[in-house]
This record gives sequence, structure tokens and C-alpha cells, in this order.
Amino acid sequence: MPLQSMTGYSRVVTSTETAQYQIEMRSVNSKNLNLISKVSRAYSFLEPIMNQEITEGIKRGKVECTVRIKIVSGDLSTVRINEKTAMDYYYSLEELRRTLNIAESISFETMLSNPDIVSFGLAEEGEELLKKDFSPILKEVISDMIESRLVEGKKLEGVLLESLHEIKNIRDTIKEEAGNLKLYYRERLRENLNEFLGEIDKNYSEERLEFELALLAEKADIKEEIDRIESHYNEMVKIINGCGENDSVGAKLLFFCQELGREFNTIGSKNKLSTISNLVIDGKSTVNSIKEQLYNIQ
Repeated sequence: MPLQSMTGYSRVVTSTETAQYQIEMRSVNSKNLNLISKVSRAYSFLEPIMNQEITEGIKRGKVECTVRIKIVSGDLSTVRINEKTAMDYYYSLEELRRTLNIAESISFETMLSNPDIVSFGLAEEGEELLKKDFSPILKEVISDMIESRLVEGKKLEGVLLESLHEIKNIRDTIKEEAGNLKLYYRERLRENLNEFLGEIDKNYSEERLEFELALLAEKADIKEEIDRIESHYNEMVKIINGCGENDSVGAKLLFFCQELGREFNTIGSKNKLSTISNLVIDGKSTVNSIKEQLYNIQ
């Protein structure tokens, strides 16, 4: 499967012999899968189906699913009125009305707004029919959602590959400048050591001086960091181009992105050349840009 964004939307409105259905689903980025279902209490028996189908199809993101159902087969629905609750509710409201000296009488509409008084239900066969209807409709909604996330993912893929190509160019330029960095350290260290040794030890050997220079120059070597940047770049491109092997690649790409940032930081701490400093700034800025895009990748 190609790269998938965590931003998506889908909506299906359809009817069967049993009921009319409107299912709306939207998703945004989230660290893990966060499922929010909005369905009437009368149809709460459908939630396990929603949870199972959605978790099988979507791995990351905050997913909100709103379900509206209208029964069209009168034989399947039932209305239950709790008379005792209605009477208790009415007398409580009436007492409150008198206490607060409210002239307006308690309306029948107010009474019916209490869900504990009037409830709509389904016969057992009605629940089974709705479950049978609901599952394929929900799968269609999920499929449309994934399709919309793939469209967004395709856009993000182009942006990511372009940014990674920029990282590669920065890395290649730093590699070209790395020789100048070692030369800079070597010359500066030689100057400082010659001045120091000229004051304290006229017999300090040239061989010993070269040894000390080699040790200090080694600390300024950024070859390993340059090689690791190339390795991280190659891995990220490989993951993006072969993301069908892993449904959830965002976290893995973020890990390599953090590693890229760490390598640029290390180069920056070793560097003394303005040319490389500017390249490090560009590299870190590009890494941050990539990171922002990755927060929306499944």
C-alpha cells in the first residue's frame, strides 16, 4: 500500500428494506489510533462492529465515526414509555417551578426530551437485520476513507522525497567541504602548538608534534556523521518507496528523521567553518520541515 496520510473524510448515505443509513467518518493525525464513535444509544449494539472494522482497516489517527439510522420497517421498532419515571420527573419539575415562582407550565415536549421516559428499541430480529446491513455499508465508508487518505499521502510523498533530495544535496556539499575543515584544524593547531612549544620546549620533536596534530584532527573528523546521513537518507527513501511492507511507517520515518537531526548537530559542534555552519543550518531546517510532514503519516 502506498504512503497514507492520517487526514481523510468519507460519507455514505444509503437505504435498505430495513432502514436508512448515513455514516460519516473523518480522521486527523494522532500518535496512535483514537476511535470516537457517535451513535444513538438505541443502536449501541453496532459499536463492536465499528471498532473491529475500523481497527482492521486503519492503524493510526484520530477517527470520528458518526452513524445516523432511521428505521423504515415499522414492524422492527418498538417504543417504550416509563410511566413511573415520567410521573416522578413531572412532579420534581413542578415542585421546582413553584419554588422558583415560574409561571410557565411544564410542556409535554419537555417531558419527552428525557431519554429515560421515552426510549426506542428494536426487536431481536431487528438488531440482527441492522447488523447484517451495517457491516458492508461501514466497510464502504472505511474504504472511501482510506482512499482519501491515500490521495493525501501521495501529495505528502512528493513533498517528502523532494525534501530528502535536498538533504542529500546538503550532505554531498558538506562532504566536499570536509577536507577544508580538517585542513583548517590542522593549520590552526600547528600554529598554536608551535607558538606554545617555542616558549617551553625547543627540543620538542616534529614527530611528536605530528602525532598530537593527528589526534586533535581526528576529533574534528566528520566522515562518520556524513556517512550516517547518507545511510539514514537511503533508509527513508526505501521505506517511502516500499511502504506496502508496513502499514504504519510514520513512526519509523520519524525515528530516522531524529537521527538525521542528531548527525547535523554533531557536525555543527565539530565545525569551525562558516560554509559548513550554513549547510548545517539548512540541513536542520529541512529535517524540521520533514518532521512536520511526518506527523500526518500513518
